[in-house]
Formats: sequence, C-alpha cells, structure tokens
Amino acid sequence: MREELSGTENSPLHLERGTQSQNRNSMMTPESDGHLQCPIPCAVLTVVFIVTLIIALISLSVGQYNCPGIYTKENTYPLMTSMPLAPPVSSCPDSWIGYQGNCYIFSNTTGNWSTSQYACSFHDSTLAQIASMEDLIFLQRYAGSVEHWIGLRNETNQEWRWTNDKEFSGWFNLTGNGNCAYLRNTEVSSANCQEDLHWICSKPTKH
Repeated sequence: MREELSGTENSPLHLERGTQSQNRNSMMTPESDGHLQCPIPCAVLTVVFIVTLIIALISLSVGQYNCPGIYTKENTYPLMTSMPLAPPVSSCPDSWIGYQGNCYIFSNTTGNWSTSQYACSFHDSTLAQIASMEDLIFLQRYAGSVEHWIGLRNETNQEWRWTNDKEFSGWFNLTGNGNCAYLRNTEVSSANCQEDLHWICSKPTKH
C-alpha cells in the first residue's frame, strides 16, 4: 500500500503539477524584499528630471530678482493703460494752478474786460483761452458760480476772437448778447464788456 502511494507521488502527473505550482509561486514572489524594483534607466531618468526641474526653478527665481520689470510688465501693463496718466509736474508761480501745460489764476477782485486783460499782462499772461473740453470743465469747476472774464471777445460787427487773435470756432455753446465772454460753472455766456467781473489769467507752464 505504501509502495503504491509512493509511486503515485513520483508519477509524471504529480511531477508536472509540482512544476506548475513552483512556477506560480515564483511569479508571485517578489524579486527581493517585497519592494518593486525599478530598472537602472528608469532611475537615471527620474534623477535627471528632478535635477532639471530644480535648475529651472532656480533660474526663474534669479531672473525675477534681477529683472523684476520683465516679469511684472505683463500683469501691470493693462492696469497701467486703463488708468489716465497724471499731468506732468510743471513750474507755475505761487497761487497759480497748473493743468494741461498751462498755469491759471482766478482773481480776488473785479474789473471790466479791458482792465482784467491789462491786469493779466502784468503777470506775462492773458485772459484765459480755452482750447479743449477738458480745459473748459477744469475752469468751470474752479470758477464755481462766480462769473469770470475769459479771453474771448467780439468787437462790433466782427467775429468772436481769442486774445491771441485766433477766431473762435464755436466748439462750445456761447450764450448772451454782450461782446465779451465770461465763464461760470453752468455756462459760457457774454455780457457788456464794461461790467465788473472777476477774471481768469492763463499762461504756458515753464518746464
């Protein structure tokens, strides 16, 4: 009986089953201590990638430190172009207000149009000339509700002209029936040139 069992254990079928079992065990058993093994080329590539990434980060940090304008220009430029630029710093006398390349002063006293123009000439200036809508809004804001002579006049049977003899193109609405123009915060109008009003003098800034 024992001999039969022994023969059975050593039979070809039993040996074949043992071989297959060993093969399965060898396939499921880790090659070392249970950790996956990475081939040498894979490890080298991993090290190279990490070193390259570190070098790139260092280069970026150094470049941003040495040339901050290059790295911030893209972000700040839209912000810079969406905002209006401040007027350049100009040289105006004391009590004069600088705006858009001109200096302005608003009188504390009154006089007729000719007297006002004469007073401005003492400061190397003339009664204010208004060249743009920005200038008009600026002057109206400072003039407030007080009437101020400006450098625009219509002599008898002639066109409206500025004090530099340039013809008025009519680009803003001028009301009234007088021959000399004045300004206040709500309008530009005209009155008799002999009336006593405040005035505004203007002259170019000195850079």
